Amino acid sequence: MADRIFEQHRGRLTALAYRMLGSHADAEDAVQDVWLRWRNQDQDTIQDATGWLVRVCSNICLDVLKSARRQRENYVGHWLPEPWLPPEQPKAEAELIERDGLGQAYMLMLERLAPIERVALVLHEVFEWMHDDIAPLIERTPNNTRQILFRARRKMQRVSDRDATPEPDGTACDRDRLDAFVTAIGTSDVGRLLDLLAPDVILHSDGGGKALATANPLFGPDHVSRFFIGVWGKRSPDERVFAITLADACWLLMVEDGVVTTAISATERDGQIVDLFVHRNPDKLALFSAVLTAAREITL
Repeated sequence: MADRIFEQHRGRLTALAYRMLGSHADAEDAVQDVWLRWRNQDQDTIQDATGWLVRVCSNICLDVLKSARRQRENYVGHWLPEPWLPPEQPKAEAELIERDGLGQAYMLMLERLAPIERVALVLHEVFEWMHDDIAPLIERTPNNTRQILFRARRKMQRVSDRDATPEPDGTACDRDRLDAFVTAIGTSDVGRLLDLLAPDVILHSDGGGKALATANPLFGPDHVSRFFIGVWGKRSPDERVFAITLADACWLLMVEDGVVTTAISATERDGQIVDLFVHRNPDKLALFSAVLTAAREITL
């Protein structure tokens, strides 16, 4: 019975831990720790299995976050969260697991938060926990929890480098817009690229010290468009481009000899691309090997 109950919650706990930690491996390790504590717990003393499991998972993630921040201080280049690859789940459970907060923009903004802020925000906004339920977990009063959530939301707002005015977050970029983006790059159509890119567009690139990538984010449509056109002109003639949708996020995959070398996703606002996320760290790209057969090739 205990095993069956835990397995019913495994997908939800993995998604929770991923949102907290931004890494599949760290999330799986956290869920394994939850499992060990669950097995050693007297089941008769637990009245709410879901609440118990979520609380334990959140506490474990709080501890991991502190060490994860230290590790990322030593990360080579600009760090990006691993792409979310949804597990196979029954439809109702999958909708809960993938409800919100799995996109690259959201996950990257979570990095701005202190560990307690991150846990409180994810539990409140994604898993719909109330202030009174979150407060004892983070060892704060309900009123303090409200203040923590207020600060967390302020930190999560996108800030333009132009005028420092908070702006609303973007939404996942659709496949047609990414297709148009690739076509514009391939034809060196700077005018079309400038139409597709928002005035405050940001390019985030992660090579992890194992592949070429920009050391810092690039700002503005002129810099971003010139970067992509320059890089595109140097690509291998054997490289192929595929598109795939995962958890409502569209990805462009650059593939050479059956290996994904680059993965790109984007968010948009008002019909223009506002963030581009370029993954080149092979450790993170390995996740795409399992889904490559479902991707659609883009003919250039």
